[in-house]
Amino acid sequence: MSRLQSCSDSMNGDGAWMEDESTSSSGGGDGSGGQAGGPGMRRYLKSIMRGTIFSSLFTLLTTCIGAGTLSLPYAFKEGGLLFSSVVFVTILLISVVVGLMLFSSKRYCAELFGDDVEVWGYEDLAQIAFGVAGKLFVLLTLVALLLLSLVAYMIYTRDQLQAIVQFAYTKAGYAPECSIMVNCALLMSISFIPLFPINLLRDLTPMQFTSSISIFCIIFVAVTMLIKAILNAFADDPIATKNERHVYLMPDGVNAALTCISYCSLSFICHFNILQVQKELHRPTRGRMFFIIIGSLVGAYLIYNVVIFSGYFTFYNDIREDIILNYNRSDVLMTVARIALFFTLLFSYPVLLHPTRAALNRFLATVCQCSCCGSNESSDTCGSTTSGGTVQEAVHDEKQSLLERRPEESGEDSKAPPAKKEKKIPTVVWISETWIIFAATFLPACYVPNVGYVWNFVGSIGGTLILYIFPTAFYLKLRLMRYQKKREQSGTTILAQHTFLAVFKEAVAMLIFLVGLVLLVVENYQSINAIASGAHDSTSYCYQAKCIDNVNDTIL
Repeated sequence: MSRLQSCSDSMNGDGAWMEDESTSSSGGGDGSGGQAGGPGMRRYLKSIMRGTIFSSLFTLLTTCIGAGTLSLPYAFKEGGLLFSSVVFVTILLISVVVGLMLFSSKRYCAELFGDDVEVWGYEDLAQIAFGVAGKLFVLLTLVALLLLSLVAYMIYTRDQLQAIVQFAYTKAGYAPECSIMVNCALLMSISFIPLFPINLLRDLTPMQFTSSISIFCIIFVAVTMLIKAILNAFADDPIATKNERHVYLMPDGVNAALTCISYCSLSFICHFNILQVQKELHRPTRGRMFFIIIGSLVGAYLIYNVVIFSGYFTFYNDIREDIILNYNRSDVLMTVARIALFFTLLFSYPVLLHPTRAALNRFLATVCQCSCCGSNESSDTCGSTTSGGTVQEAVHDEKQSLLERRPEESGEDSKAPPAKKEKKIPTVVWISETWIIFAATFLPACYVPNVGYVWNFVGSIGGTLILYIFPTAFYLKLRLMRYQKKREQSGTTILAQHTFLAVFKEAVAMLIFLVGLVLLVVENYQSINAIASGAHDSTSYCYQAKCIDNVNDTIL
């Protein structure tokens, strides 16, 4: 659940949009902070805690694990047990390789720019490698991905509340009962509209508990599912009879295989936070970063497998897109898990809406900046690192652009006057943007019958661009810029600089990039085709203006 909010944190330029201004500005410049336990001491202790290997592992683990975990059993049902297992391990290995490529890309930026320019995430790498066009494309992708994820979170929240309401009806003795309380639009209104004022807050520091709670909530759900699977295996009347216990090893068609790949690709996306973690880590050596990247991804893989196989071997081929919907709504233990999920998802929405609005504002600000400087002679910030001249000149121009965007990191004297802060967004604009984003996600969530429709697009966009295409494109372009700089400095040709290991690394990056391009096309086509054919309608509990028989699970 924290994956995408962390995404925008690291891509938001300074990576600290949630910092409390009162905390960040208090205390002396020497960090003493006065009394023990004062603001300076709290900042010092926080920095120590954030810089450990454990805290870095936990950060990447919470970035990986989110609401999409609930859809992984469905992905394995679609792909077949053998095919899905191979795909899952392959994506895990690709995620490790891509994480190491991002770490190397930042090192290349240091060679090109020096240590006075910080690289916080995808947005900075895109600007360095491809100029403002790359930055705009990354921001646009992020806005689209976050909007789709907000819709998915709303649907997940709606489904949990729907099951909780039906549980209450059953325990009260009203089942079977056709009630307006299972209507999607009403459930959404009851859940999200009372919390709308939280979406208007400019500082969400008090809401950051959701990032840590979310992973414990998923672990609780995983343990609950494991207990249910064990009890079901030894039950006299198991959920799936012997005739229904078919284990399919391969997918039933191309669409099923693509669905499996799309869902699995989202499972290990923590790469947008790797550079931020590396910056905060004490002694960020290559070995420590390798351990953190591999450890967090393997940890997520183990938690995922508990959810996947507990759900798969309980329901076999009758698995819905949200595995929680498979469990009986009168089950007390699973209802506790639903309640925990409901509140975690509900309070994660404002935390996710905040970076969505921030990314949109940064995109619009960049467009406006380029429009304004288009008629001026000096338009370095709207240029590209490859637009004419030598690489050294392009690197110098891009370096100046980044330093102008982050003057506090330009190596100036700490006693110099503080840089002018960005202009505060007017309240009217802030409220209007919040209402527009809320309406753009609320209305689709009311009418989309199943989270599978949205999650397909999240996987096809986020999984392919964030995991396969962006990191490898940055890596290959920065290596090329590095080769060109050495050629201009020493006269060594690019071909002469290539060793067997360098060729192998670039071949692997190019292969991942090409696979991402293919998946981007076919998965988006498959997602559109799923909407046209109503592929996910049959398993939905949510139909407008209809109710559900709480006993027989039928639409009335």
